[in-house]
Order: sequence, then C-alpha cells, then structure tokens
Amino acid sequence: MNLPTIEVYSSIDCPFAYLAVHRLRQVWPEYAGRVRIVWRALALEYVNRQGAQKPLLDAEAEVLSGIDPSLPLRRWPRPDWEWPTTFWPAFEALACAQAQGHEQAFALSWALRHAFFAEGRNPSLRHELLAIAEAAAAGVGLDLARFEQDWDSGRYKGSVLAESRRGWETLRVPGSPTFAMPDGRLLEAPGLGELDFDEERLVVRSYTPYPGDPLDAYRALLDEAAARR
Repeated sequence: MNLPTIEVYSSIDCPFAYLAVHRLRQVWPEYAGRVRIVWRALALEYVNRQGAQKPLLDAEAEVLSGIDPSLPLRRWPRPDWEWPTTFWPAFEALACAQAQGHEQAFALSWALRHAFFAEGRNPSLRHELLAIAEAAAAGVGLDLARFEQDWDSGRYKGSVLAESRRGWETLRVPGSPTFAMPDGRLLEAPGLGELDFDEERLVVRSYTPYPGDPLDAYRALLDEAAARR
C-alpha cells in the first residue's frame, strides 16, 4: 500500500527525540495504516565529532522531566565508565528493522531509546541490541534471525552515515528530531515549546510551554500527511 510518508531525522541519544517518539506513540493508533513513518539516522556524533556528553544529556533529561512527567526517564544508573561511547551501532540496528517494515522500525525506534533513557542499558553493545530487538519483536513480526544477520554483516553501516550526512549537510535540518513532511517542509520537535539554554547548554535560562496540547501538534502533522493520500 502506497501511504504518505513522513521521514523522521532523529538521534537515538537525544532526549528531545525520545520525548517526540513518546508523544508520537500516544497518537499513533489513530493513524496506523494511514501514514507511514520512516526513521532516518541523524547522528549527533557526525556533526559534533564526539560522542554523547553525559553532563549535557543529564541537563536535558532534567528539563524534560519537568516538561512531561509521563516520560519514562532516569539518570544513568551505572558507573560513568560504562556510558556508551558511540550510538552508531544503534542506528545500524534501527536500519536493520526499517528494512523489514515501518511497524518493525517504529517498535525498535522506541525500544532503543527506552532502553537507554529509562533502563540505563547500553545500545552500543551487540548483546544488548539483540536483547532489545528480541523484546521489541513481539507483535510486530520482526525476524530476529534476519535482524542479527544484517547487523553482524554491517549491511547498513554506509546507509546510516549517508542519512546523517544528508540530514545535516543537504537538508540542513534544524536539529533532532526533525519531521520531513511529504511536501518537503521540515518541522523540528513538534509541541516542545521554546527552550533557551546557556552557552554550554547545561542550564535552562527560560522555557515557554507549547500553547496547547502537545499531542495535537502530532495529530496536526499526521492529519496533514494523511490528507495527501
């Protein structure tokens, strides 16, 4: 079935993308079968030239806890030396699921983020990725044998790099997450509101909440995409 497609360029280690997927999941039952979501890698490592900085993610996570208390979120519960050094393997895992279908990818997109932000698991490790995929497979028909084979082969290593390059350099997306609509418009972090950080992005100077129900921002963009069918 040829469905209208929204491409979501997002970083797996970005708390704001985690919040976006959390909210998108809440309204998705209203749109399943009417719109297709395609997940695109947008590695912060590509543009920042370094791995995820724990102090920065801690600061952003604290802000999000106040914005949406329903978001499953906690500080990293393990020693700092166990902090993930890279998220490229997680992007490859998501691409492996995307190759099997958008439902499989939707499930894993959430599972990878939830494992990191809510459970303190390291999605850069092979055994963790396989366990996360196994848990996400229920109900969406993710072929775990194919998933493991594709990930082990490095089949999508080049594609996630190309997606990140396209997002940052060709599309020039404003940040993570960015929703690329069917008409080409780029929408950054729908329903988030306005945040003003200090120069080091560790302190929020001010926050202006979204004027209305944030879930309506997702309904609006999904309604718009569905109308193009």
